[in-house]
Amino acid sequence: MDIKERIKLKASELFCQYGIKSVSMDELASELGISKRTIYENFKDKEEILLSVLHMIKEKRRDSFSSLITDTSNVVEVFIAIIEIHQNSPMCSGRFFDDIHKYYPKAAKLIKEENEKNNSELRIFLNNGIEQGYIRGDLNVEVTAFLVEESTFTYIRASLLERPGFSYRELFYTMMINFVRGISTAKGIKIIDEYLEKKKQS
Repeated sequence: MDIKERIKLKASELFCQYGIKSVSMDELASELGISKRTIYENFKDKEEILLSVLHMIKEKRRDSFSSLITDTSNVVEVFIAIIEIHQNSPMCSGRFFDDIHKYYPKAAKLIKEENEKNNSELRIFLNNGIEQGYIRGDLNVEVTAFLVEESTFTYIRASLLERPGFSYRELFYTMMINFVRGISTAKGIKIIDEYLEKKKQS
């Protein structure tokens, strides 16, 4: 792994855990066991590192989603697979997103553009589900896609509470499994209920 990749991976870990503003370049260099000068030889400043991290996360998510669509037969199973991935993935704190929207306009713009692109692709995905007979035909696809994207901000708001009383995984799982069940036809609900039964038994 080259030094730029190492910097991006470590920065991603620290930014997600502590927020961006609270992580200094000195701390990042110390965690990596390199000099601060080495970081500046590869990145102009912290914002450039952040933008590189966001691009890295975006590409990983796209590759993962493309694999799911290729390997999974229907949209309900894809939704379940996405829920499982989130259940087992480290997630960023609310401070991470809060810092982006307060202090890093380029990064905020990048996230906004990516969300708009995701929204467009999600509408296509939902329409495919309707054609397959797994998603209800009376569904307002535009509103549904908006609600899926908005769920991200529900987590951000909840994570900023002093003591939310639940983990991100509990919030995401409860929100998404009930959401997907609500937009599914009887055929889709059967798949979800079988998944829930297996999860209960395991």
